[in-house]
Amino acid sequence: MEFKSRFKNPYFWLGLGGIIFSAAGVDFKTLTSWNLLGSAFFDILENPVSLVAVIAGVIGVFVDPSTKGLKDNKIN
Repeated sequence: MEFKSRFKNPYFWLGLGGIIFSAAGVDFKTLTSWNLLGSAFFDILENPVSLVAVIAGVIGVFVDPSTKGLKDNKIN
């Protein structure tokens, strides 16, 4: 996979953050303090359903849907 190009793209990070927050059920009320945000992340780790949803979402952000499997097309 082309990790370098993904990591340099701000939309990748926006999508990754969005999928993690939405899969974990984090809402805007949770983002009002750093303590609440930290607590929400620990709640994800304690809840198997949230953890699986986050993992599936992250895989969905990383995988290129235009290729077969988990690989990217090589650009020459």
